[in-house]
Amino acid sequence: MQLNWIGRSEGVEITFNVENYDQTLTVYTTRPDTFMGATYLAVAAGHPLAQKAAENNPELAIFIDECRNTKVAEADMATMEKKGVATGFYAKHPLTGEAIPVWAANFVLMEYGTGAVMAVPGHDQRDYEFATKYNLPIKAVILAADGSEPDLSEQALTEKGTLFNSGEFSGLSFEEGFNAIADKLASLGVGERKVNYRLRDWGVSRQRYWGAPIPMVTLEDGTVMPTPEDQLPVILPEDVVMDGITSPIKADPEWAKTTVNGQPALRETDTFDTFMESSWYLRPLHLPAVSGRDAGFRRGKLLAAGRHLHRWY
Repeated sequence: MQLNWIGRSEGVEITFNVENYDQTLTVYTTRPDTFMGATYLAVAAGHPLAQKAAENNPELAIFIDECRNTKVAEADMATMEKKGVATGFYAKHPLTGEAIPVWAANFVLMEYGTGAVMAVPGHDQRDYEFATKYNLPIKAVILAADGSEPDLSEQALTEKGTLFNSGEFSGLSFEEGFNAIADKLASLGVGERKVNYRLRDWGVSRQRYWGAPIPMVTLEDGTVMPTPEDQLPVILPEDVVMDGITSPIKADPEWAKTTVNGQPALRETDTFDTFMESSWYLRPLHLPAVSGRDAGFRRGKLLAAGRHLHRWY
């Protein structure tokens, strides 16, 4: 699970020139061995190229509005219906010189990568479904495991294999093709090897009472800063009413009021999510005997818990 969260991948960042557009498009791929099978590019609805194309394309403008008003989590993108609109722009394939259409698609997000992807429908199932729906070319460039040309009539061949139908790179294995195409693109100044990670900022605030207080304050002038050390620890209000609807902390405006650097300030009323709380009891497991109010708790040698606790080891 940790490996998936971190999401380290090795690939190539490729630059495409776009006809009648003053900017280039940059995509990242972990499968440069399939590069000769790229038949279209897809950009996010919020990409500057899509915005530019929408100025003279009412259908695209409507599509962009629909995407803007539809929030899709990354986890849902694999199962949702793939939709798109042609932008009217064409990119030049750096190795073949072919003109590749650029589409705006709902499965590309500006928040991830460059907001543009290279589509190889012959060897990527998502690209295959989109190409099939919109009658885009599907080109096979990887042989099946038995050495035969793959049957792409129903689905893409996503397994790695020997390159074919790829010009000077035909006959190479996955690793050989990866390196040869990466080196070729680099020599032309349109490709660069990259290591990418899927890690993103994580929202940790929760609108509930039970949780570790977030030690931040907002000053009267709008400045947000950490709670001063002399006001730590932040203690949650105890005289609260649990109505199951609103956060009892927010329902107590007096608790939030404080003073910092001589200015009126408001404490943060959200609390940390449960993973913050999950970490605290790992600390006492290796500490010596405690005293005071904690003396009645016996230290254990075994912690039996769910897989979510792996994050704190």
